[in-house]
Amino acid sequence: AVREAAGLFDQSSFAKYELRGRDAGEALSMICANHVVRGAGRLTYTQMLNSRGGIECDLTVAQLSDDLFYIVTGTGFRTHDMAWIADHIKPGLDARLTDVTESWGTLSLMGPKARDILGKVTTSDVGNAAFPFGAVREIEIAGCRLRALRVTYVGELGWELHVPIAAIGEVFDALMSAGAPLGLRPAGYRALEALRLEKGYRAWGSDITPNDSPFHAGLGWAVKLKSNQDFIGRSAVERIAAAPLTKMLAGFTTERDDIVLVGRETILRDGEFAGYLTSGGYGYTIGKPIGYGYVRNGAGVTEDYVRSGRYELVV
Repeated sequence: AVREAAGLFDQSSFAKYELRGRDAGEALSMICANHVVRGAGRLTYTQMLNSRGGIECDLTVAQLSDDLFYIVTGTGFRTHDMAWIADHIKPGLDARLTDVTESWGTLSLMGPKARDILGKVTTSDVGNAAFPFGAVREIEIAGCRLRALRVTYVGELGWELHVPIAAIGEVFDALMSAGAPLGLRPAGYRALEALRLEKGYRAWGSDITPNDSPFHAGLGWAVKLKSNQDFIGRSAVERIAAAPLTKMLAGFTTERDDIVLVGRETILRDGEFAGYLTSGGYGYTIGKPIGYGYVRNGAGVTEDYVRSGRYELVV
């Protein structure tokens, strides 16, 4: 449904925070590895790094106004990410962090027909020109004002719809009613996991951890090294980016489709140990098992090195 029409995921368990204050942007600029102060209405995917350049948090930051930022992260990282942000706000700044997880439900509308469905339930312009990827807008559905974030974790057109929790039932019903003729189906987290594996999106805690830098994980594009702006972990990732990488995240499928990959399987490159899978599952669109893991080599790993090997997975 998500690949050909649309799916509706209830992701209300997302952890959500608001950072308010005159210096909120300054505080986040030091904590986030990517540019997050980009003007009201902009949404940014970013990591937060430790002093070794490892990924401590992996989340999105929506700038709602000059002094208000809406931060969304994974369900299981609510306490961890809240503490990391709070602990690293520079003393003396006017930046107040609040956990608003229980105030907002989240319905993720994802799939090639998502725009058609959304356009049937709101009078707001959801066309690509008015509502591009990486944008956040306030729209109305079923008489409810909500925050719509155009972002995806499945590899298709989509929006996260952050709804005041009391109204989430009405918004869900409106979307399902409008979407039924177009093939909209409710979808769950197992489907989400299969879809993100097919797309190659990383999961924090498995594919990316405090021991992995964005450059090892293929996420160097989300690090603002070309700017002169300082941020936590900058000196470490500068050193990592300037030297040969000792590991690189790679995606694997198997020749047989009856193999079950779950993560932690050993990777053999040309018969020699080269790492282990960090996550695994099944891609129902491609009809193959999928695994991700770091290919390691102390002498250096390049894309050519990864592609030139012959691989086996110890299942």
